[in-house]
Amino acid sequence: MTRKPTAHLSANDLPKVAALLEAGECVAVPTETVYGLAANALDAQACLRIFQIKGRPLLDPLIVHCASLEAAMQYGQFGELALGLANAFWPGPLTLVVAKNPIVPDVVTAGLPSVALRVPAQPLLQKLLSQLDFPLAAPSANPFGYISPTSADHVLRTLGGRIAAVIDGGACEHGVESTIIDVRDPMRPQLLRPGPIDRDALEAVLGKSPLMESTQASAQAAAQVAPGSLESHYSPRATLRLHAKGELSADAEPGVAGSVPAKIFWQRPAAVNSTHAYWLTESGDSAEAAHNLFALLNRLDAQGYAAIDCERCPDGLAMAEAINDRLRRAAAKG
Repeated sequence: MTRKPTAHLSANDLPKVAALLEAGECVAVPTETVYGLAANALDAQACLRIFQIKGRPLLDPLIVHCASLEAAMQYGQFGELALGLANAFWPGPLTLVVAKNPIVPDVVTAGLPSVALRVPAQPLLQKLLSQLDFPLAAPSANPFGYISPTSADHVLRTLGGRIAAVIDGGACEHGVESTIIDVRDPMRPQLLRPGPIDRDALEAVLGKSPLMESTQASAQAAAQVAPGSLESHYSPRATLRLHAKGELSADAEPGVAGSVPAKIFWQRPAAVNSTHAYWLTESGDSAEAAHNLFALLNRLDAQGYAAIDCERCPDGLAMAEAINDRLRRAAAKG
């Protein structure tokens, strides 16, 4: 699937990006969560190429990105609960799983009767969507199972030469993928993937329909209907080992990246003596940590570390569930 070099485009190139998508090409685009590998969601062959480029199994459905709620309603069936969540959080990092309309190709939904829909808030992507007469299917723009990209450079490092173009929108705001809610049963809404919109914010809108607690059976179901829900995912090439906050030492260790592990602290230690010490946040802000998580893992992989020791996010913080979910899946690689 080698081709000419991937074009590195800017906000001034939106007409060129639109033309590529209209021609059935796959283009990496920025969102407020991570960079996505986008194709015309109504073109089954273009969407099949997403799976081929990523090495993604066809049983893993794609999220469909739409310009507005009104546009999204062409592709899925919205009940009162879905409309309430969409009105509260769209545009934004929330994906809703609803019953699909026949216009959506089966390859996008892994043959399921449901579809995952989102209206992104990223201004450049919003402008692009407004220039198209179709929505965009867009999983993360990386090889399947690898760390999600949060910059155009991350995309070029892993998919360069395999896709037509990447449009550079700078660093992603949130740095982790969208929250996914299954709202097909209005009496039993379920959190399939935690993300930037946390449980408290969701349940404030859901009111009398609180989110169902995850069980082993529901986790298996989530892996079938929601992207990014497989047990092992978001993994660096390095072996990732998780630790509770306070278990790691920032003392100096001799050696280079390939011979000693990197250490990722939740918050910058008071004293840092090791050149292999890194941290997710200066101040203890969980939003800052989420923003930095995948970018740091990408950086350490590029530096050649064979192993990474990382502190988990302390429980009770706004983004703890999302951050620890990504870390757990990244560390599950065999």
